[in-house]
Amino acid sequence: MRVGIAHKLIFTLGALMILSFTLLASIQLMKLYDVSLRQGELVAQNQSNAYTTKMSIETNDALIRLEGLQQSLQQMKEYNMTDRSEAVRLIENFVREQPYILGVFTVWEPNAFDNQDGNFRNKSSYDDDTGRFVPYIVRQGDKIVAYPNKNYENIGDGDYYQIPKRTKKFALMEPYYYDINGERILISSFVYPILDEQGKFLGVVGADISLDMVQQEVEKIRPMGGYATMITAGDSYLANGFDRALVSKPYLPLPKGESLEELKEQALTIMYTSDPMLGGTVMRLLNPIHIKDQTWYFETIIPKGNMLKDYYKGLSNTIIISLVAFVFTTMLMILLIRKIVLQNIRKVVHVSSALVEGDTDQKLDIDTKDEFEFMAQQFNRMIDHRKASEELIEFQATHDLLTGLPNRYGYTRHIEQIHTVPYSNKQAALLYIDLDRFKVINDTLDYAMGDQLLKQFADRLKQTVGSNGRVFRFGGDEFVVLLNDVNHMNPLLLVADDILLTIAEPIQLNDRLFYITASIGISLQHELTEETGDRMVKEADTALFVAKKQRNTSRLYSPSMKDVSKREQELENGLFPALEGEQFVLYYQPKVDLKSGQIYGAEALIRWRHPEFGMISPLDFIPLAEKTGFIIPLGEWVLRTACKQIKMWEQQGVTALTVSVNMSMLQFQQKHIVETIQSIITEASVRPEQIELELTETIFMDNPDHTLKILRELQQLGIRLSLDDFGTGYSSLSYLQNIPLHYLKLDKSFIHDIVSDFKKQMIFKSLVVIAHNLNMKVVTEGVETDEELQIIRQHKCDLVQGYIYSPPVTAECFIKLYQKHVS
Repeated sequence: MRVGIAHKLIFTLGALMILSFTLLASIQLMKLYDVSLRQGELVAQNQSNAYTTKMSIETNDALIRLEGLQQSLQQMKEYNMTDRSEAVRLIENFVREQPYILGVFTVWEPNAFDNQDGNFRNKSSYDDDTGRFVPYIVRQGDKIVAYPNKNYENIGDGDYYQIPKRTKKFALMEPYYYDINGERILISSFVYPILDEQGKFLGVVGADISLDMVQQEVEKIRPMGGYATMITAGDSYLANGFDRALVSKPYLPLPKGESLEELKEQALTIMYTSDPMLGGTVMRLLNPIHIKDQTWYFETIIPKGNMLKDYYKGLSNTIIISLVAFVFTTMLMILLIRKIVLQNIRKVVHVSSALVEGDTDQKLDIDTKDEFEFMAQQFNRMIDHRKASEELIEFQATHDLLTGLPNRYGYTRHIEQIHTVPYSNKQAALLYIDLDRFKVINDTLDYAMGDQLLKQFADRLKQTVGSNGRVFRFGGDEFVVLLNDVNHMNPLLLVADDILLTIAEPIQLNDRLFYITASIGISLQHELTEETGDRMVKEADTALFVAKKQRNTSRLYSPSMKDVSKREQELENGLFPALEGEQFVLYYQPKVDLKSGQIYGAEALIRWRHPEFGMISPLDFIPLAEKTGFIIPLGEWVLRTACKQIKMWEQQGVTALTVSVNMSMLQFQQKHIVETIQSIITEASVRPEQIELELTETIFMDNPDHTLKILRELQQLGIRLSLDDFGTGYSSLSYLQNIPLHYLKLDKSFIHDIVSDFKKQMIFKSLVVIAHNLNMKVVTEGVETDEELQIIRQHKCDLVQGYIYSPPVTAECFIKLYQKHVS
């Protein structure tokens, strides 16, 4: 049987339509599958972040208040102002003001509080037959009730007292049952020890949270038919939104053998695992909640099938639409015996082929008032939907979702789309911007606040650049500004200066001021092409590496910078081997008392004897050590070596010397910095007053209250403190009245041209007077001439350091210099 051309074309049209639709539907279903999973993951992340943020804020608030209560009780004891009624009133206020706290308690050792236990045996509702100060203030309904603590001397039931007593450290208690007026309540406790100045244990103060309240909150979290749990640091359920009976029980093993430790290692990461309660595959997300040195975890679990409901619905719709398309194709094979059939078939074949090749701009233009027109309309809607989806994916691939700026891939696409512009007195410039010390700030804050800072920086950059260029975010704290039309060098440098000034303006977030600077690397090209676009990024990155050495500055790329970058990379890679290979050495520069003319001490200055580059200045490797975090072990080595040298000089009969050591901001951010310094001094068997720590003003920029606390602890140890380089950074006289300092060290910039500059002499004199009125001695560094020394002595400066007496020398040369000076 012979088949006509119309029938053949109709069959071909049907086949092409089904094939094209199947291909499009498959792509869409694949995208819908991914989108459905991403939506479920986003729901889990949002709810998990919301709860963990709330829990962290409430927990940190309670811990801060509890520390304040601890200090109040210690001060009562320290100043002999013990009053049990007043102490109970403070605890009651604590409970009233913290609605999420079940109760607050304190337990003191016998006669440790007021030495009057015999007068308080069963005297009030919170006294027991021992008379010890053991009140437990608990919330019962709308009332605040006082009871005596129970079982505090028992092992097990009294662990809330015994563990802090034994460790003398903060304790986060695993869930346990406690009897409150005959009702057994499942609770967890935060407990601080109370110690006297000598570290003797006096008692504890703690706060209880009701796990029933936590359980009720967790049970409300039902993301897409899933549930949530909270896991303690001891791997037990603090709360379980699926089965309340599992609270305080060990974490259930997963059917496929995944361990909880493996899950913790992937915290904040979306995981797909098995589940012992829901069965099948689930999406699992763990969010850490840090409490002091321990961690709880908030776990969100969603059945994967629930996340794919939209996908299954889309699959059903696709099958239905496919069947409808097949019916229409069959009708066309039977009914269309007209010329228009061939014409419309050609249109469909043409547009379908273009669509398969990725061309979504072409549409089916059929106006026949029949099924062909309806088919064309549906087909065009599918094309529009696909085009919109591709544009969304394109935007997400080329833009940073946090700031909305184009990302590194967006930069590449932008360069590819720019046509080559011949040189015509206008050049293209790229500014590579990196925020100074942002990683340190971000690590000390929660990442949500860090993201807010980045958004504000992005907005400031866009406002500063305006219509003169485009701003990109390459990732982390790195931004790029592309300027297409640059007439001269001066306007380019002015733009860089404007950016530095804009970024340096203080930013206020959550009642805190942040002072952050940036470094900029600049590359300049005669034209903007795909090749020069890549070259500018590399050159600007190299220039940025050089600018980061000084910070808060910009540098224009020059070919010589490649050698600098290569050398500094070698130095950075050689830091750890240098410490192990004993390539570092300390030099000592004497400090002279102007009244007696005697050497009273020295500043320890590190040098690096590099096997290839020779003696390297600290100006070259200290910034690298700070950037990599190597400054922490290096600083400990400097302090330990200086202490050993003091001991060696004592063995040679020199006992009156004080050695100063420089401390960096990163060292002060360590949790146990005071203990580390005390351990090194004790290990070397030197007196604390023989050590002077030289600090810079930058340590007060991020957390001044914490820094002041550390400085006071160091002062109590007997260590001397000096504010170094005063006048070179964010100098503020307000620092001087609050910091427990012994010495104020004026930077050498203060005495530059002081001989001929009367204003500088008056400023110098005023600073000396202010320091003396604050009981501080003044050290002037960088003194080189007799004229400078005469003016400094005339204005009653106490101590001098500089080349007029001696440059930094080895320990052997220093002791000879000291002995010669004495004689």
